[in-house]
Amino acid sequence: MGITKVHCRSLWLCNFRAKFYIFLWVLGGLVLTSCKETPSIDEEHFEKILLDIQLAEALVQTYPVDSHDIFRDVFMEDILRQHKVTREEYNAAYEYYSENHKAFQRMQERLKKKVYDAEKIEDLNLAY
Repeated sequence: MGITKVHCRSLWLCNFRAKFYIFLWVLGGLVLTSCKETPSIDEEHFEKILLDIQLAEALVQTYPVDSHDIFRDVFMEDILRQHKVTREEYNAAYEYYSENHKAFQRMQERLKKKVYDAEKIEDLNLAY
């Protein structure tokens, strides 16, 4: 009877250790998949890039319809070059900030305010 108790305790302890290691492994995997690496482009810089892209998109809309795609690609490459950002860095930042809804919403609010302020200044300039 004594050997059976020792064997059961040993078996229970081995099972507990195995389950504990499996739990840690699964927990580590969940933590790694839930943590997105922050992009190399900070929020303020990304906001400036988005503003330039939105302005370029508005400009593209004034061109003939058959040339929209060509000009859109040219403007995008020019904007990224001016901001010293690669397409991969921009795509990673766009994915990160679009999944971070609060950050993306903050940027959109600031962009709307900048456009609104620019329109007010333009209206004031036209009045004179």
